[in-house]
Amino acid sequence: QHGNRIMNVLPVVSNTPEWMAARALHDTASEAPAAHGKSKYTSRNDLMRQKATGLTPEVDGAKQALFNRGHDAEAGARSLAEAILDSELYPVTATLTVDGIDLLASLDGATMDEEIIWEHKLYSERLAADVRAGTLDPHYTLQLDQQLLVSGAKKCLFMTSDGTDDKMAWCWYESSPEKFAAL
Repeated sequence: QHGNRIMNVLPVVSNTPEWMAARALHDTASEAPAAHGKSKYTSRNDLMRQKATGLTPEVDGAKQALFNRGHDAEAGARSLAEAILDSELYPVTATLTVDGIDLLASLDGATMDEEIIWEHKLYSERLAADVRAGTLDPHYTLQLDQQLLVSGAKKCLFMTSDGTDDKMAWCWYESSPEKFAAL
């Protein structure tokens, strides 16, 4: 039952070959928006083609630089999130099989009691405005719904930042049984 089960943690570290191999065998939370036709970056057809062939687009230098900025910002923001939560966070990759579908979620952080998860996105003024207004786009909420379903956590601290509190906005996000069913 959601909220009362123990998370099925994989012994992998993000961005390693083992992590990539686990992702290839599952439907990941970061793919959920594309699967529902709500991704800003990948169409549903492109995702289906990637899943069918196992081929993914190569990451060019500009995209890798963006990923690196995001990872650096996340590392800087971890202490900010821990201060908000008054709890340590640990990164974790977890799985759950629902109706024969193998789901995976790579969490930027989970509290030690696994009641709260943390998701971090690189800062943008537009996303920060949406966070402050509590109007997250399905591009984000579908990923959060799968992370909450897989983890069994009650809620998510969703944050956008550049790794500093000068450019940081956050909000709480909670899912629902209806959203879980829609996944």
